Amino acid sequence: MNYKLSSILLAGSLFAAQLTFAYPVIDTPVPTGTYPVKVYADHEVPGMYWYIPISVDPWTRDSRYQSSLYISPNKDVLSLVFRGQASVDEDILRGVARSLGVSVNQLTPIAYDYSKDLFCENLYANLPNVQWLFPKQIGNYLEIVPVSLRVTGTDLVQEVNTLIQNGGLACVVSVGFKAVSTGYKVEMTADMNTVYERFEAAAHGEYLWWEVDIHTLLEKLRSEGVITIRSLEDTSIPQTELDKKIQASMDQITSKVIDLLFVQKLKLPTEPIVGRGKPFSLRVDYRKTEENKHFKLSLEADKVQIKDSQIGLRIAVQ
Repeated sequence: MNYKLSSILLAGSLFAAQLTFAYPVIDTPVPTGTYPVKVYADHEVPGMYWYIPISVDPWTRDSRYQSSLYISPNKDVLSLVFRGQASVDEDILRGVARSLGVSVNQLTPIAYDYSKDLFCENLYANLPNVQWLFPKQIGNYLEIVPVSLRVTGTDLVQEVNTLIQNGGLACVVSVGFKAVSTGYKVEMTADMNTVYERFEAAAHGEYLWWEVDIHTLLEKLRSEGVITIRSLEDTSIPQTELDKKIQASMDQITSKVIDLLFVQKLKLPTEPIVGRGKPFSLRVDYRKTEENKHFKLSLEADKVQIKDSQIGLRIAVQ
């Protein structure tokens, strides 16, 4: 294998590896003006966007996969072989790209991990002289979706033919795709100047604070509303896992407050008391600034999960 070919294969492997971890941030839709398409930013790559295909429409790019319609000479049998693809109109994509200030090449369709429960919302689903043949699964946006329909009876043939020639029959399919969403978000706000004053007023004779005592007073200040903590949680996460993550974030908040207000004491006149943690003293260089008066700290975590949705199929000739 020559060096050039090796480089090409290596680059392709690296690109594939990058795409493996590329996901849309599903809980942060990107404004696109009046265009009827949902667009999401990539969770890591700036300027890369994902869009959800609007519907499965008849194939129109060339004659290779065109849908075909047959009606018998007596007009009592109708057969339709529908071929379509999940996509968004190219004019819409160009408009979306302009509104975002990016190239169309930076818009990537979201591929489906699975699809199921394909059915048509019309009056012909359970009639004995109407036969449907659906694929058991529609995969991602790249494949051609085949659907077959056979109708018998002169009156019904005429009615169905009129509909598929004028807009088409409406069908839907349930789909799922991987996306990044917020697992939890914790936000703390506080007048840290007041918090410092409360610790200063409650200080021990030697101005020594133990970790357990700091936690206790912080909880008291929280109950009094001096410190406010708000949380946003994704309830689809198992509660035990969510509890651990939120508790970890609360520990981070406490550590941040300690770093801001305290200095750890390295030398003690007596041995540490078991169960009370490390000893600290209030900072003498703490500054009561306007920024500290409106202190805010946000912690959040994302997770990749399967998002359920539906996509429509327009069963028509064109």
